[in-house]
Amino acid sequence: MYEFGPFRMDPQEYVLSRDGKIIPLAPKLFETLLVLVQNSGHLVDKDEMLRRVWPDSFVEEGNLTKNIFLLRKLLENGHDAAYIETVPKRGYRFVGSVKVA
Repeated sequence: MYEFGPFRMDPQEYVLSRDGKIIPLAPKLFETLLVLVQNSGHLVDKDEMLRRVWPDSFVEEGNLTKNIFLLRKLLENGHDAAYIETVPKRGYRFVGSVKVA
């Protein structure tokens, strides 16, 4: 179980909740967030993200970009907290403080 801000993420059940309310996420969106949260504070290279989220498929980088966009919109939702940092031409970093529960 991972906790950051008002969010709680359960990788066993594939559930993300905010203040106790479940937020429905498509599986690949959840997996994208999970990779970032598990590597909190560290750069995750774009190619590594693509391999981990879509292990047996060839997908365009645009799929990853779209997932990051949707996650930012969902997590920030009118708040000032930024959770995902873009490292230009390299990848992404989860910058929120994560507690493992």
